[in-house]
Amino acid sequence: MRLPFGYLVLAGVVTAAVVGGGVLALGHDDEEPPPSPAKETFSTTALADYDTAGAVVARDSFCDAVDDRQVTAALGGEAADSSSWANGDTVDLGSGTEDVAHEFGCRYTAADGALAQAWVFAPPVDATTADRLVRAAGKAASCQAGAGPAFGSPGLALTCTKDGRVRASYRGLFGDAWLVCEVERQADAGVDLADVAGRWCVGVLEAAVG
Repeated sequence: MRLPFGYLVLAGVVTAAVVGGGVLALGHDDEEPPPSPAKETFSTTALADYDTAGAVVARDSFCDAVDDRQVTAALGGEAADSSSWANGDTVDLGSGTEDVAHEFGCRYTAADGALAQAWVFAPPVDATTADRLVRAAGKAASCQAGAGPAFGSPGLALTCTKDGRVRASYRGLFGDAWLVCEVERQADAGVDLADVAGRWCVGVLEAAVG
């Protein structure tokens, strides 16, 4: 059947519009995608800038809640190895010595030997016992108590030097929970290790506060 001329003209117009629309649509696809949102920057918090007075630490496992970025900052690089333990676990203390843990904790090490670790006692600790723990830690060989920011009540900042390595730690009582966090580097690492330890402890507190 032969179609009227007017119909053919109309069909041609419609086809052109459809094709033109397709070209326009394809042209839209050629546009550059919107820029990706900027990555969120991460910075640690100095212990002096963190309010520890009202912190109540849970006597329970907290390591899964520790931000990986806190670990990297404490070690000065990525962790090459990590371990964790819970109350009742058998823990390797080094030199072939093992003991049953009465705490919850975790340890992270970097390829260069840098270390960051933390633990909380599983049994409740009262103020009298905490005072005894503070005095005993302060008398440890090759260690010196410091005047660091408050960390629990009672609490203690401690720096120990041995075999060319420095270990800086904070330990203190939060409610009935005795919490310890520390970092270790080479003595010539060129960093303020007490500050690094304090920032690591803030990361630990953020994970451990119940």
